[in-house]
Amino acid sequence: MEQITALFLGPQGCGKGTQINLLKSFLKEKDPHRPIVHLEMGAELRAFGTEGGYTQDLIDASLKRGELQAAFITTYVMARFFIKHVTGNEHVIIDGFPRSLEQFSDFNSMMELYQRKNPFVFWIEISDETALKRLLARGRNDDTEESIRNRLSWSRKQVTEALQKFRSMPEYRIVEIDGEREIEAVHRDIMHAIFGEK
Repeated sequence: MEQITALFLGPQGCGKGTQINLLKSFLKEKDPHRPIVHLEMGAELRAFGTEGGYTQDLIDASLKRGELQAAFITTYVMARFFIKHVTGNEHVIIDGFPRSLEQFSDFNSMMELYQRKNPFVFWIEISDETALKRLLARGRNDDTEESIRNRLSWSRKQVTEALQKFRSMPEYRIVEIDGEREIEAVHRDIMHAIFGEK
């Protein structure tokens, strides 16, 4: 099996994490000797916010308000993660990055440095109403209705611009998926896109 680079984007609550876990389970079974590097940007930012320090405290408060993070912070967190974990022989799965044109430039330079060929970009689409319902149901302490609506508002605009940039570059393989359907149906679409499996 060749190395896979797969990026998952979409509104919060679209099921990226669930689909990533299904893909990781498949890869562990079919390609057990190749490691998987999985960057979940939201989790990495939240972890950074708990490290202690002036900058970390600012990020922690900003995350709880549901705001878009400064590009230099997301670049720092991303770079630190990849420098620590990437050795050149792994599958790479990325959840929730890049989410803006500023972040796209740094992300693209990372793909070039690590020579990740023809990454898949999965856009999983759901309505804001579905996103709000799903996020409130999971009960995370930073998932208030106000913070969710804030995140949905900026992410729709920012991520759409990044997605348009991806579309303009032939080295990226864009796959748009209806995330309102059952988990299994979404998973089948992802598997078909990557492996040609029905």
